[in-house]
Amino acid sequence: MYHSKKQWLYPETNPDDVTRLQSELNISAQLATLLVQRGHQDVEAAKAFLYAEEELVFHDPYLFEQMEKVVSRIKRSVDEGEMVLIYGDYDVDGVSASSVMWHALTEIGVMAECYIPNRFTEGYGPNKEAFQWAADEGFTLVITVDCGISGIEEAALLKDLGVDLIITDHHEPKETLPDAYAVIHPHIDPSYPYDKLAGAGVALKVAHAVLGRMPEELLDLAVLGTIADLVPLDGENRLLAKKGIAALEASKRPGILALREVCGLGDSVLNEESVGFAFGPRINAAGRLDSAMPALQMLLAEHVEEALELAKQLDKQNKERQDIVKTITAEAKELVEASMTEDRVLVVASEKWNPGVVGIVASRLVEAYYRPVILLCHDPETGKAKGSGRSIDGFDLFKELSKNEDILPHFGGHPAAAGMTLQSENVAELRERLNHQAESIPGDVFVPRVNVDLKLTVNDVSLDLITEIGKLAPFGMGNPSPRVVVADAKLRDIRQIGRDATHLKVQLAGDKRELDGIGFGFGHVVSEISQMAHVSVMGSLQVNEWNGMRKPQLMIQDLRVDDFQVFDYRGKKKSVQELKDLPKEHTSFLSFQGTSEDFPLHEDDEPLNRFVVLLDLPDDEGVLAEKLHEGVERIYCAFGQGDSFFERLPSREDFRTYYVHMATCERKNLRENLIRLSKERKWSKNTIQFMHQVFSELEFLVTMEDGLPGVNPEAPKRDLTEAPCYQRRIGRQQLEERFVYASLAELKERLQSLRSNKMQEAYT
Repeated sequence: MYHSKKQWLYPETNPDDVTRLQSELNISAQLATLLVQRGHQDVEAAKAFLYAEEELVFHDPYLFEQMEKVVSRIKRSVDEGEMVLIYGDYDVDGVSASSVMWHALTEIGVMAECYIPNRFTEGYGPNKEAFQWAADEGFTLVITVDCGISGIEEAALLKDLGVDLIITDHHEPKETLPDAYAVIHPHIDPSYPYDKLAGAGVALKVAHAVLGRMPEELLDLAVLGTIADLVPLDGENRLLAKKGIAALEASKRPGILALREVCGLGDSVLNEESVGFAFGPRINAAGRLDSAMPALQMLLAEHVEEALELAKQLDKQNKERQDIVKTITAEAKELVEASMTEDRVLVVASEKWNPGVVGIVASRLVEAYYRPVILLCHDPETGKAKGSGRSIDGFDLFKELSKNEDILPHFGGHPAAAGMTLQSENVAELRERLNHQAESIPGDVFVPRVNVDLKLTVNDVSLDLITEIGKLAPFGMGNPSPRVVVADAKLRDIRQIGRDATHLKVQLAGDKRELDGIGFGFGHVVSEISQMAHVSVMGSLQVNEWNGMRKPQLMIQDLRVDDFQVFDYRGKKKSVQELKDLPKEHTSFLSFQGTSEDFPLHEDDEPLNRFVVLLDLPDDEGVLAEKLHEGVERIYCAFGQGDSFFERLPSREDFRTYYVHMATCERKNLRENLIRLSKERKWSKNTIQFMHQVFSELEFLVTMEDGLPGVNPEAPKRDLTEAPCYQRRIGRQQLEERFVYASLAELKERLQSLRSNKMQEAYT
């Protein structure tokens, strides 16, 4: 067996719904199943999801209760020549939202400038110093994008300064809302029909209203924040994402072209992964290491040369960010392993860390420990700790943090992620409180789980199926890339690949088709999965294009072997020394002949572990059968490592020659002549000892007065087979023939039979 690292959960679907969609929309059962799982049981709803660009339209922005008030105030700023400050956030969503808002306002004549706070000196969201600066500089209207809903004190200050504040945000609001001129927020506006917009999406709604049309030319910017901020890609977000990716692909915006070049995507077809894994990290890198303004300037650049210089700067910062993340992740794991292994919520802090990347590191720790994680950076000068948190399904991080507002003066976010600032002296208290709160959360919430969308066989997987599944794209939150399990597949090949052999390549076989699988970071499982195993592999399907050939490929995320496994270390096929690396707490080493002194041998009075290493074979198969039990998951057959293990049984001529030698040789020359005779007959030491033991058990030889063996003249005539050790040797020889010279398939069948018989005895 090989246990999967996560629980695989299979959501139930109503087969009638699947059949109806399959028939009405003329799609496969697999695609119909995926639509039902995503909540689109109704034919019209499923059709709208599949064909969003034809079936859906953007909602009227004036459905926001205060949108008319917002547009009127913005247009008044044009009439009165006011200076307007767009106040954004330093992540991809904030930067893209700021650029969307700037383009819309300047198009109608607003004198607008953008302000992105510095993560290190100002922190997340509005701050009093920045708002004071804005008033001093003559700005009479401030419009926040992707932030502001938590800035109660800051809003009050701006009001006292006589500056109007329009908040556009999508983050979780607190119980008390800021006293602003107007608020555009889909979560708190019951009149707007969709509440999952990202900050860039909210900014796009304002742009739509201000311009009096949907600004299609800004979709390439709005899609960056929508995908990178991990909002659900359903409803209006799905339409925005689909149209936005198409706009991104066709964009001639200098900043987008520059990003394509530094990411090596100049000729590639862009998709949601281009944003999530290429564009997004580089835009984010600026705000994580320094000011985010270069990222905004790149998106607003009017010339390719300027944009390219800025994109190269972001690319360099992203590489620096990657190195920093690697170092901090290792240090944070050391702290967890040292004192927090029993914690349900990990709150980890240090003075050395860069606060701009702790959100990424928190995500890495969630992956490693499957616990909610908060990473904080102490600033000894201010006495404050600043950081980010990431959570797991079933633990609403924003809700749980909200219970600690007395020690969390500044925080905001979502159920899955949050940012915060608090006094360093309160970090230990926060850790203690959150862990106490987590005690009421059911324990299974903290067990890694993954939803599997489809259970397939190798024969089910085809290019047509992958193309059809692709109709669900773009994938993201609320519409994840489908996870499939290719179940109980024959293993045609399994091997390590990559320069350092850390990756895995498998070839799965069905009755009609074969399927390649690639698992990055899974190279270690090669030693834990037998060539004879039937494996179930979980992952995502994609098309592998190489040398003009296109074929399906499975990107492996987890594996499982449900069957009993046998590993072949017989003879000299593999080094038996590898077996010393097996986990000691799970492994028992068995030696029936006492010939293996290099290993910590299993004690007879202790139960066998899950993994059993057979260093040799017993004289009787029943002895082996008695040892096995249902808990034994793997057997490593390592017998036959030595050259003398499979010695032939001495012939009757060998026995006669040995007996004659003992009967006729002079006593003083007994040892010397026996050595000469053994060389002539090519007897090993074991052979001589065996023949001597046989004759002794039959009482043909006895110990004489001089201490040397001699012939017993009174011994009755008996056959060699009457000697118990001869009988055992015959039995072991037969056992060797059955186990040593068998194919791996035959060996597994025989061991499985012994184990199964033992299991049946246990139940009867």
